Amino acid sequence: MTTQPIPTSRPPAAAPTGRFARLWTAYTVNVAGDEFYVLAVPLIVYQVGGTASAMSLVVACALLPQVFMGVWGGVLADRQDRVKLLRLCYLCSALALLLAYAVFAATDVSVAGLATIAVLLGLTAPVAAASFDSALPHFVPHELLPRANAATEASRTACVVLGPAVAGFAVSHLAPEQAVLFNSVSFAVAYLLLHRITSPTMPRERTRKGAASQWHDLTTGLRYLVTGNTAVRIGVLMSTVVNFVFGAYEPMVVYRMRHGLDLGAGTVGLVFAASGVTSVAVALLLSWKAPSRGYLVVMGLSVVLQGVAVAGLGVLTSLAAVVAAQIAWASGTVLYTVYWRAMRQTVVPGELLGRVAGTCRSIAYGGAFLGSAVSAVVLNRFLGVDTALLLAGLVSTALGALVAGYALTRRVSGKGAS
Repeated sequence: MTTQPIPTSRPPAAAPTGRFARLWTAYTVNVAGDEFYVLAVPLIVYQVGGTASAMSLVVACALLPQVFMGVWGGVLADRQDRVKLLRLCYLCSALALLLAYAVFAATDVSVAGLATIAVLLGLTAPVAAASFDSALPHFVPHELLPRANAATEASRTACVVLGPAVAGFAVSHLAPEQAVLFNSVSFAVAYLLLHRITSPTMPRERTRKGAASQWHDLTTGLRYLVTGNTAVRIGVLMSTVVNFVFGAYEPMVVYRMRHGLDLGAGTVGLVFAASGVTSVAVALLLSWKAPSRGYLVVMGLSVVLQGVAVAGLGVLTSLAAVVAAQIAWASGTVLYTVYWRAMRQTVVPGELLGRVAGTCRSIAYGGAFLGSAVSAVVLNRFLGVDTALLLAGLVSTALGALVAGYALTRRVSGKGAS
């Protein structure tokens, strides 16, 4: 059996004018539904008498499928019209929630039912994400990809800030099954927004069917990560390490502010709200003026910024310093996300982009999951939270500085590098 050569990067076909706005709007509406669901489901579980462990179980049911489905979702994205597949994912999510509403309205809302729906949505989410990431370069010129990714990150962050507030209001004023129905509407709207839009991809050979062919596609994508662009390999490694050391970041920061600094719950919420607003502002600024160069250098420096902020959160004691550190961490996270996506979309061959994006996402979720598991074992047994934050920050700072220095000295920018 001969090994097929890995395709080289080539620019995608020109996109129809004005189609990006509809793609971005559909993405924003879908993310709004996702963020609504993230908080609405635990609230509904609690409302129907579920325990804290039941709430954790439902959240795990939504996350775990994304660890395993990301790679295969990328294969599907590369074998189909990406916008059609994205539209299908939105439709399946809407129908799953609509079915849940019908079942819950006829019987009772149950934890098992909510967990089942969480698994179904967890299966479609990584496929939709890989489809969107790999479709975007066909709607935006390469030199504008950082700005386009910044625009999507701005809308995603805004939904992260506003989604939980809307979910809390809906769950408190609607019956549980009505909140589920409300959530299904967002996915249905996202589906309708993409009506009659297709990916303006270059002509391809007819996709072969069968498990063997799909396995070949999957291994080709994995082989690219191992032997392809150097900057992409560095990005995967950096993402994995950062996700691992920050796997339990939010719980640790909340514990540090509540237990270590004796801040009230309302103050903690305001600190996170401030960082959320800053994230939106940074993303909007990048969408207006993000340069399309030095991708890997910016990624490394953004990890340094995150590391310094997290280390500071482990040792700082004043409220103003904690707010500044949290804002710095959020800003670094936005910078990294925007340039990591733009770099992949620029240097990865178009026909492999879905697989590479999906695999990177699976690895990222796996790193975060392992980091959370390790934190659950070592925190308060072997390490205090403040010490854990300091160590995680120092590791991140060292890694980011190493990557930025390597990119500058070796001129591996992440734009056409090999």
